[in-house]
Amino acid sequence: MTAPRIDTDTLRRLPKAVLHDHLDGGLRPATVVELAAAVGHRLPTTDPDELAAWYYEAANSGDLVRYIATFEHTLAVMQTREGLLRTAEEYVLDLAADGVVYAEVRYAPELNTNGGLTLAEVVETVQEGLAAGMAKAAAAGTPVRVGTLLCGMRMFDRVREAADLAVAYRDAGVVGFDIAGAEDGFPPADHLAAFEHLRRESVPFTIHAG
Repeated sequence: MTAPRIDTDTLRRLPKAVLHDHLDGGLRPATVVELAAAVGHRLPTTDPDELAAWYYEAANSGDLVRYIATFEHTLAVMQTREGLLRTAEEYVLDLAADGVVYAEVRYAPELNTNGGLTLAEVVETVQEGLAAGMAKAAAAGTPVRVGTLLCGMRMFDRVREAADLAVAYRDAGVVGFDIAGAEDGFPPADHLAAFEHLRRESVPFTIHAG
């Protein structure tokens, strides 16, 4: 017996949880185009539909280098308070539109400091944007709860700082810590002190691997 097919609208309305998502991987193409123009960043194309197709092709190319290159453009427009507020708020609204009721989104604050923001300012700005999105989603009758995981990039030297931020903002929307980035030659054991600190403080953590 063939199971009945579920249409897209029904799937979208079903409540969902998202437990592994990247903030800098979920921007609207039109937003990337607008913010890139504001900060003077050059994109592969300034047509939102063409940019969406470019991202889709790169993400499904099977080429890790090509895939990672896409983040150059999303991160470029997430270096200001305005850019972070907008992308965080829109991220939540897009989740709500897809029927998500709970999400954990991760990002590395150190990758958003090229515009002069401090690590703490990045975290606080992202939380502000997420809160604005959650408020709008709730007002529209599609409430969603979003927590953040702060990433430390294992190939750089700010992992402990990210861990400290996860502890400091644990009561302000941060639900955990993650270590990410290049794996070859950068084992998690290099950052054992950070993990021991998180364990002592009872802050959950995940480890990107594979």
